[in-house]
Amino acid sequence: MPRATCCGYSNAVVVDDAAYVVDAGDGMHRQMWRAGLAATSRVSVGRPLVRAVFLTHLHADHLFDLPNLLQGSWPTTPIDLYGPGPAGPPFTTHDDPLHPVRFPESPGPGTREVLDHLHRAFAVNINSRIVGEGRRDYLDLVRVREIGLADRQTHPDDITVDAVVARESPVFEVPPIEPFLVRPTDEHGVTVTATLVRHPPVFPAFAFRFDTPTGSVVFSGDTGPCDNVVRLARDADLLVHEVFDLEHWASHMAPTMPNRDTVLAQLRRSHTSVADVGPIAERAGVGTLVLSHLVPSDGRTTDEWESLVQPGFPRGKVVCGVDLDEFAIGPDRSQRTRGRARSGHG
Repeated sequence: MPRATCCGYSNAVVVDDAAYVVDAGDGMHRQMWRAGLAATSRVSVGRPLVRAVFLTHLHADHLFDLPNLLQGSWPTTPIDLYGPGPAGPPFTTHDDPLHPVRFPESPGPGTREVLDHLHRAFAVNINSRIVGEGRRDYLDLVRVREIGLADRQTHPDDITVDAVVARESPVFEVPPIEPFLVRPTDEHGVTVTATLVRHPPVFPAFAFRFDTPTGSVVFSGDTGPCDNVVRLARDADLLVHEVFDLEHWASHMAPTMPNRDTVLAQLRRSHTSVADVGPIAERAGVGTLVLSHLVPSDGRTTDEWESLVQPGFPRGKVVCGVDLDEFAIGPDRSQRTRGRARSGHG
């Protein structure tokens, strides 16, 4: 739902002149510019450039602004795009005449196919800029690396997850796995690892960890309580984790929904409650827990969110994210340095 006071889910890790973006929710392109970042060298004087984008999963609220990032900025330097591979089941095995799967020829495309569809949808814009303005084509500058299970990976640059997941039905569990390497240490000293998280029926879905020369930060993406996140976030300086006030949502937003019980069961499976998120940070031993992707984003103040979560994280600090907040990464450096525009997402 649109919100007057906050944008969708997106974060950036900035190291020197490089920016690494995690997800591209509604408004991220504008917010990226307001945060002093850029995705093209044409207008990037003094601004860190986006070098890579990491998609935690392919729900629309995590990639609404990916076309805007590309069409609006029109990149002039390479951008690596990491994201889920094809979903497969349950979308390919679902059989319910009352709720039919759409686009049965490809009901769960991976990141590479999604990007191709988006580019084709914007073909008039792309070709008119090339033909009419003489711009250089940027499409080959966006280098896709899909992350997924071995049986669904088709490209030599893809990243294979060593796991077996039984997901013939919309209700399934992800197995315990060790964090795996996604992006080896680059020239800025940044290493990116990931793990599978619990967000059925969407699969695969990931959390990402960034280890930098000064410290580490982990982004949970959308997930229910998941031990894999605890493993990935072990001793991180910052854990940016989604949170859901399910009871508040159920009592204020869902009373009249005809499918209320089904939706509530789905939300309990695939998101993390205010009671569960603190213990996850506690078990991981992180320094600061930053609440993000708040649901509902209206109806709670930042102080209320923090007070709901803090009891489950007695040894650490809880901060409710606000749009355009900035945090220094490193031990004893995780203080909020700027916040603007009352937010539910961070």
